[in-house]
Amino acid sequence: MLRLSGSGHGPVAQLLIAWSPLSLILVAYGVAGWISAPLGAGDGAESNRLGFGVAVAAPADAERRILGGVPSVWLQERLVDGSTHWYDAAAALVYSTHFVAIPALTALVWFRLRDRFAALLATLLTFTVVGMTGYVVYPAAPPWLAADRGVVGAVQRVSHLGWEHLHLDWIGLLTVSGQSGSNPVAAIPSLHAGSALLVALVLWPVLGRLGRTVAVAYVLAMALTLVYTGEHYVVDVLAGWLTAAVAVAVGWTTRRIRRTGRWRAPRPAPAR
Repeated sequence: MLRLSGSGHGPVAQLLIAWSPLSLILVAYGVAGWISAPLGAGDGAESNRLGFGVAVAAPADAERRILGGVPSVWLQERLVDGSTHWYDAAAALVYSTHFVAIPALTALVWFRLRDRFAALLATLLTFTVVGMTGYVVYPAAPPWLAADRGVVGAVQRVSHLGWEHLHLDWIGLLTVSGQSGSNPVAAIPSLHAGSALLVALVLWPVLGRLGRTVAVAYVLAMALTLVYTGEHYVVDVLAGWLTAAVAVAVGWTTRRIRRTGRWRAPRPAPAR
């Protein structure tokens, strides 16, 4: 299905075929969402359809033990004042890249790094399976929801505010609408943080010094954005990075095995 060189398919058709495996990611999100549906918007049942309860205090407690406090609370105490600022605009832009980063990476690898495409698929599927499994077996409240329940200090969900600063309020409204229909306890691991690192790690071997600097800056900017906007704890981000590292390792192993031919069937012995 993936060998389209010389097949007569145009670039648009090739891109759609390259993106087709990503539909499995949407299916995984759908299944995880159905399992978590009883939890509502964070104010429903205390456990999902498989009986796993919501962790509200544990992530915040881990944050306090490791860092001595909750960075989301600390940042918002100093930066959120009822107005929008340039850093809110920057946060909104960085946050939104999550929704295009993986499709863009898939297209880039398909057209420019075709020999790495099978490894990328293995990476993405591993990343999705591990992430969705985490959401199902350990539904965890993000900082904004923990604040609503009085577990941490004041934290608002402000990932949409920057669009107002950019006079693009309608994008902010779309962001809020999408968030209202998403799984409110899909916090550990942070796939936003993980996706940023995954993109950087996949492209790392083909990037120059400037490209690698930009990649590192993007990973750190996404992490800071998620913590500042109340979407994730630092521990969520670390879990997301670990998930990405595992997924890329699986993809790298897949590529290495394919290149050494270990998956090829043994040749039959010559007849005597």
